[in-house]
Amino acid sequence: MKRKIILTLSIAACVFGILFVCLPTIVNKVLLSKSGQGIKEFNNFTSDAIQSNMLLAAEYDFDSVSDINALNLYEDIKNIDSRYIIGQIVINDIGMNLPILKGISDGNLAAGAATMKENQKMGEGNYSLAGHYNKNKHILFGGLMYIKKGCVILITDKNYIYEYVVCDMKIVYDTETFLVSDQLAAQKGRPVITLMTCYYSSKTGKRYFVIGEFVRKYPYDKKILI
Repeated sequence: MKRKIILTLSIAACVFGILFVCLPTIVNKVLLSKSGQGIKEFNNFTSDAIQSNMLLAAEYDFDSVSDINALNLYEDIKNIDSRYIIGQIVINDIGMNLPILKGISDGNLAAGAATMKENQKMGEGNYSLAGHYNKNKHILFGGLMYIKKGCVILITDKNYIYEYVVCDMKIVYDTETFLVSDQLAAQKGRPVITLMTCYYSSKTGKRYFVIGEFVRKYPYDKKILI
């Protein structure tokens, strides 16, 4: 009897250990799948459908957002609503290709880049996007840590492609709300884009920002984004 108990506990420990090691890989595969699905849905939307999505009311409750983990991932994925897909962001230098979703929520952040302010417009003011950090640079905003000045950021609403060039990267405390305000664009004297992610973890109380200056816009062409 004692041997059976020891054997059962040993097997349970092995299974738990395997799951513990494999969970990050499983989570990352799910995240890659969801962002890829978001891009496919964006490609299937017409430009008119994207404009309709932009009119939907969205939430911007930053306090309700939590870090992604295996325990809450299922709920986050279940809450992804493709009606909030309003664009696409591509940074070829770091292999980023994500859907842009309207509003801050766990579901939106599990699928791609989320807008940080109501009624912000591409190519105007400060177009601010938030994304989850990931150790894998190919998942969500993990690649931002590898970006350099001069890298090109492309965003699109399927009417136009808006081109920005990275001009700065900053590590700040999460109280530095100025970096997502339109005042930053006014200070720069031109429209900007800001991409924000946690500085490795939300527990650090710090945020990592990539700032890009607007260069130009041109008619949408899917081939340009590939």
